[in-house]
Amino acid sequence: MESKMLDVEQRVKRYWYTDGIAELSSGGIFLLLGFYFASQEYLKENSLVSGLLQAGLVIVLVGGIVGGRWLIKALKSQLTYPRTGYVEYRVNKQNLKQRRVIVAIVAALIASFSLIFSEWVVSYLDLTLALTGILVGLILIVLQGRQFGVGRFYIFGGVSILLGLTLAFSGLPNGYSLGLFYGLMGFVFAVSGAIVLNQYLRENPMPVEGAHE
Repeated sequence: MESKMLDVEQRVKRYWYTDGIAELSSGGIFLLLGFYFASQEYLKENSLVSGLLQAGLVIVLVGGIVGGRWLIKALKSQLTYPRTGYVEYRVNKQNLKQRRVIVAIVAALIASFSLIFSEWVVSYLDLTLALTGILVGLILIVLQGRQFGVGRFYIFGGVSILLGLTLAFSGLPNGYSLGLFYGLMGFVFAVSGAIVLNQYLRENPMPVEGAHE
């Protein structure tokens, strides 16, 4: 019985990703982070604007996450729920809040790695970027891939680890390499989300009103 309940829970969670909208939103957040870090490097640390950007990292992250979830729900209410219905797995709200706080903290730690541990970067290896790629990859593989049963997130996790390790040896300044990492991850998510959404819309046309009357 417990195994069946876990299977049902996983299937309901997979439904969240069936239309690709969540991936498009994630891609937008990754692209935003890529632009943030590249701009930070371009403006240099002694710039007033750079200092404001550095202080506003948490605002960028929280704003991106909150805005992304609002956009996902708005698009799903227009595109997904009228086609295949609304499905929700009721969970303990306290546990849900704790999970969201943990995810937000982990995201903030990952995104600010270059600011906290920049002195660890050596001439031939950007340790910050390598660790960022590995951490992001593990989160995608363990949380989305394994826990939710969404197979393509295993690929995203592998891409993240590969990009992180490859760019760690690129010799680019830390801000540009991080910007390129998040930008490429955002591109991968956006392309995947667009493909999944296009396939979903083709396979699930909007029902004609009154067709079953």
